[in-house]
Amino acid sequence: MQVSGSSSARFLIFPTLSGQRNASVSNSPASSAPSQELRSNKRDILFDAFTASKSKAASVEASGPLALFRSADAVQFLASRVDSKPTPIADNLDKSSRFQDLKASQLGEVKTSLQKLQTRVSELRDADALNTRSGKSTKSDVVEVNAGKDSPEGTFSVQTKQLAKPHVLVSDAQTTPLGALGVSGSFFINGSKIAVESTNSIFDIRNKINFGEDQNQNGVLDGAEDINNNNVLETITLQGSEFGAGVFIQEDLNGNGALDASEDANNNQRLDGGVDDTKVIANVRDNRLVFTSTAGSDTKIDLRDDDNILLGLGFFEGDRKGNPVLKERDFDTRNPPVNLIQNPQRAKIEVDGQEVTSTTNTFTNAIADTTLTVKQVSQRKAQIQITFDAAEAVSQIQSLFSQFNDSVGALNNILAEARTFQGDPGIQKIRNALTGEPQEKVRELSERNETIDAVLGPKENQRLIGIEVRNTAKDNVEAEAVTSTAQKLKSGMTLAFKNQEQDLLNQLTSIGIRTLEDDTFAVDADKLKRALEINAEEVSDLFNDSEKGILPVLDKKLSQILASDLEGVDPTRPETSLGSPTSNRVARQLRQFAENSTQTQTVQTLISVA
Repeated sequence: MQVSGSSSARFLIFPTLSGQRNASVSNSPASSAPSQELRSNKRDILFDAFTASKSKAASVEASGPLALFRSADAVQFLASRVDSKPTPIADNLDKSSRFQDLKASQLGEVKTSLQKLQTRVSELRDADALNTRSGKSTKSDVVEVNAGKDSPEGTFSVQTKQLAKPHVLVSDAQTTPLGALGVSGSFFINGSKIAVESTNSIFDIRNKINFGEDQNQNGVLDGAEDINNNNVLETITLQGSEFGAGVFIQEDLNGNGALDASEDANNNQRLDGGVDDTKVIANVRDNRLVFTSTAGSDTKIDLRDDDNILLGLGFFEGDRKGNPVLKERDFDTRNPPVNLIQNPQRAKIEVDGQEVTSTTNTFTNAIADTTLTVKQVSQRKAQIQITFDAAEAVSQIQSLFSQFNDSVGALNNILAEARTFQGDPGIQKIRNALTGEPQEKVRELSERNETIDAVLGPKENQRLIGIEVRNTAKDNVEAEAVTSTAQKLKSGMTLAFKNQEQDLLNQLTSIGIRTLEDDTFAVDADKLKRALEINAEEVSDLFNDSEKGILPVLDKKLSQILASDLEGVDPTRPETSLGSPTSNRVARQLRQFAENSTQTQTVQTLISVA
């Protein structure tokens, strides 16, 4: 905008429509006139200019301040004509049911896209995601390899010496395995008590060891089935009435035809016993009760047999003095016979000649950040090769950003292309949450690398990342009009913006309408692959840093958006209008502009005379 004696003043003028007269906060008729007067004139000027830019209204040329006053009168006249003759097709379009259905459908598509993005983020936050190391074994039937992110590149020689074995104890073969043992009492396995009744068989004992109080093996602590305490198995029915719905209760929950007591024998409100407590899995094989330890290959099963129940089953035998001791040998009938009792044994391998042991057949301490799984003992050595391979990591990153771009594109669409939510601050808030903090680090590194590239020229930048954000400063025509108008207003009405909140101006570019690709991620696969090789630590931090990493920040933002922000968007809510409440205020603004224009012209004249 120029104001001088030789050039005309130019200012955007927009008539106030009927739907905007009392719509500074909403277009509800309930808005009162006094509340409109409380609005800051400074804020009105900026917002009115913004509404003008969006509306694509024609500008008014004026040769001087007097012409602007006449233009203001013309605006008042035109506004009154528009109010008296509204356009029926456009009137209340946003209140139509079909339009609201469209908005609800688009909002659902946005939510689905964001949910998919949240799932992808959760998957990539796994420890094994974005791994650039690949492991290969020359003898995968002997030992398998799984390389981690920090696995050292190279070749390693591995020989398996022995496999891990758990502690295994067996009873004598029972002549009537399904029959009642005829003994009662209890014994302890690794400190966990197992109660035995005279009617129990070895199968019943097996179930008590494996499931504890969970008698029906449903994983839930069940109460007594006799709900009304009448000792009768029945179905309880209460008819519905005006005071509530009817009730239908079948007492035989497990369908065994009997009233079962509460599983909570000690009334501690939790399932006791089972494998988690005993650290033993019980089985019946060849009419023998077999205990197998789950506590690792360096831990023996601890048995205590105060009532001689295990002694009777054959887990114990008498020593020379007749005292019960744990049986150490019990051979089967095969040829040659095999001892069914197995002592615990650690797995053992050699890596490049160095012996390494483990309580399981999985080794995590043989090669840094590498997992070796031993399958069998072999005299042949396996060669483990760990190499750099960024293909999978690049694919994972591209998949993440593809879904991110779909989500941002969906938001850009309803804000800019379809414009069904162009006046909805809730949708704009969601978009800003996705394209603000989650992209902050990428923007910083991109600017830094531009500077480095300019200095290095054709030399390779050792700090490249291969990722950038598209169109961070590129707006379409309408958004450019917003920025242009703001700059004109700031220069032409300086006093009007004095002490104005800076945040209001900062919001302009986010409020502005953008293209579908604005603020989406772009990946250069070749550069990203190279970055993962020469700048792996910084790329890893870019995604995983707890404070600014893309994945943690996105995870936090998406949780907030899906939990509350998106739910707060109402597709039936009318758009928030930023227009002028009255056409008279347009005239006042033009007069203020004319006064500033006159002062500027006077100053320029004085300078030229001087």
